[in-house]
Amino acid sequence: MSTVALQCYQCDAEYDYVGTAPHLARCPACGSSCVPPAGSLTVVDSVHWESANGLAKVWVKAVDDRDRPFEFEVAAHGSRGKLVALKIDGVSINPQRVDTIETLPPPITAEIAELGVSEIETASLRHSK
Repeated sequence: MSTVALQCYQCDAEYDYVGTAPHLARCPACGSSCVPPAGSLTVVDSVHWESANGLAKVWVKAVDDRDRPFEFEVAAHGSRGKLVALKIDGVSINPQRVDTIETLPPPITAEIAELGVSEIETASLRHSK
C-alpha cells in the first residue's frame, strides 16, 4: 500500500490518499474533481500552432485512469515553453496559482518534446526563484 499527498486546486485542501488503486479523483473537503491525475495520464489529442517568428502554442488533451479530461496549454518559443492554461474535468485552473505543479506529467512532457520544446516552466519553478 502507498500514500500519496494531494492538493485540491479549487479549495487548496491538502490530504493523503492511502491505497494501491488510483485515488478517487475527488477532494474530500469540497467534492471538486480539480485534483491531480488519478493514476497515469494517457494523451488522446494534441494540436500545435506556430507563427512565422517562432512563437508557438501546444494544446495537449489527456485522460487519467478515472477518465477525467485534462487539457494543458503551453506557449513556447524555440525549445522553451511555459504552462499558460490548465483545465481539469472542464474547469479552468490558473497554473500560476497552483504551486504544487512542479513538473508536467511525463506523457504530456513527451508529447510536447516531440515538437522540440524541451524546457517547460511551471508555477512552482517560477515561485522557487
